[in-house]
Amino acid sequence: MNTRRQVRQLAMQVLFAFDANQKDSPDIARQVAKDSMIEDTLQNEAVSWAREAWKAHEQSDVWVTRLSPQWPTPRQPGVDRALLRLCVWELTHRDTPPKVVIDEAIEISREYSTENSPAFLNGVLDAVLKEITAAKGV
Repeated sequence: MNTRRQVRQLAMQVLFAFDANQKDSPDIARQVAKDSMIEDTLQNEAVSWAREAWKAHEQSDVWVTRLSPQWPTPRQPGVDRALLRLCVWELTHRDTPPKVVIDEAIEISREYSTENSPAFLNGVLDAVLKEITAAKGV
């Protein structure tokens, strides 16, 4: 497995734990990271990504709910919610190619979420990307 996917998977797991506890907690992040089987530098990067995505989760949730009103944030499976938060943050704060961000979310959801999750995530993230692209005037 590539290291970027390991970082994304762990970041998603940390975000899931933050969501379950309704807070960003260094202790929670440390525990989730400790239970992972990836090296320390990747753990640190994943926790950093999760903490940054958590800081922006309210804005991400509003955006995603607007784009998928039939599936507002509280109705989404927890893994999907964590992946959406992570991906919206990554699409808006990092230089990762958008296709990579979306493809990685789909692949991670295949392993960790429901059978409907890949299509749901693809649709929502594609809509987010279209809005980002339009805002940039590309």
